[in-house]
Amino acid sequence: MKVIVCVADTFRRDHVGAYGNPRIHTPNLDRFAAEAALFEQHYIGSFPTVPNRRDLMLGRGDKGVPFNRWKAIDPDEVTLAERLGEERIPSMMVTDTQNTVVAGVNLWKGFTAWHCNRGQEGDGCWLDYTVPLEFPVPPELIRYTAPWWHQTLMTRAHRKVEEDWFAPGTYKAALDWLDRNHRLDSFFLYIDTFDPHEPWDPPDWYERLYDADFAGRRFDAPTYGIVKQLGITKREMRNIHARYCGEITMVDAAFGRLVAGLRKLGIYDETLLIFTSDHGTCMDLPGDNGMVCKAHILGEDGRIMAAGMPPLPPLHYYPHYTGIVRIPLIVKLPGQQTPVRVEAITQPWDLAPTILEAFGLAKPPELWGESLAPLIRGESKRLRDAAVLGNLHHAQVMTPQWLYAIWRGQRPKVLYDLRSDPEQKRDASRRRPEVVKRLHRHLAAYLKRQGMEDQLGEYR
Repeated sequence: MKVIVCVADTFRRDHVGAYGNPRIHTPNLDRFAAEAALFEQHYIGSFPTVPNRRDLMLGRGDKGVPFNRWKAIDPDEVTLAERLGEERIPSMMVTDTQNTVVAGVNLWKGFTAWHCNRGQEGDGCWLDYTVPLEFPVPPELIRYTAPWWHQTLMTRAHRKVEEDWFAPGTYKAALDWLDRNHRLDSFFLYIDTFDPHEPWDPPDWYERLYDADFAGRRFDAPTYGIVKQLGITKREMRNIHARYCGEITMVDAAFGRLVAGLRKLGIYDETLLIFTSDHGTCMDLPGDNGMVCKAHILGEDGRIMAAGMPPLPPLHYYPHYTGIVRIPLIVKLPGQQTPVRVEAITQPWDLAPTILEAFGLAKPPELWGESLAPLIRGESKRLRDAAVLGNLHHAQVMTPQWLYAIWRGQRPKVLYDLRSDPEQKRDASRRRPEVVKRLHRHLAAYLKRQGMEDQLGEYR
């Protein structure tokens, strides 16, 4: 059995043609979905980057808290790669999401080998002081500190061809590995790109697909916050979105080269291939409530991470809107050629059991999720009635109709009816107390499963 998992950070579900977007170019994902299973109700679990990867690698949450934290994998935590290693199944990680594998974060734990295409998020992989420190916008409108931003400029100064950008280069490294190892009877290959996460700096040929004549301020890595309070104009926001869409298409093209490589090597039809993300982002689109990026906590001035500085108190708390929590999941079983649309509610915890089943291994009882394969084969219709997700500040319960968010006392709960209020503007919690009560029971059951019933009272 050969298994490949592709994770693209910050990839909005509604920016894929197969999910109904008619404008953004994702031809390779669309073709892939035409012979795979497309999951309509796939939601995030733990938020954001590292907590999500812990969901994937552990198949469960953290100890003592409701959701995975931003932390290394502990010595006593068993990863998916370690479980495969016990069965002598080789595993390879190829990543450029550097904050999952450097500075003491060890999401490579258990992999037979791993490779990081370094440089994202100000990673100090190259020094060149001939590159000047220049700010395209006021420094307080960039989420990086000045040294971090300068490192970003130095790292990308050498770019000439597409594979010099992170996602294309990372997929190229994965294809190089496949060239050498595709004859293995079994392997697990994990490919993780930080794109389309900011900084949004795709090759200009991708940006021109969406905005060919922009001449204003260029926001590569904007401060998270409320667009109007940041002073970003509608025209500038349109270009920010164009640059994000350009990175979407860049990742799609890299994924297409992977599929072409698998076909060339003759292993496409014998491979379990998965494409997904960790979360989306806000682009001041309907349902984003005027926000850019993915902040769930903002300062009094409507921003956070301005030039890397802490937010201005008092703090304001927000739910994770649907553009953040609904993410793509496309899965192709070996030999599958017929497309399937899966309506069941799924979450990242389901990927580890799916992969273990593909290798003929039983799911350990401590894993939270269930294999997706029966859903794809039509042998079952549901895994859960609601998705429970969140971070250390708040929990959220999602169904196709409802978004219910509740905090640890920082602000009152909210309830949105996504059918009548898809833009999530009208709190229905007082009008629909019976729905609040029902969804709150899902949170209670989630905490009980982890032995954390005593924490339920903190959510009110």
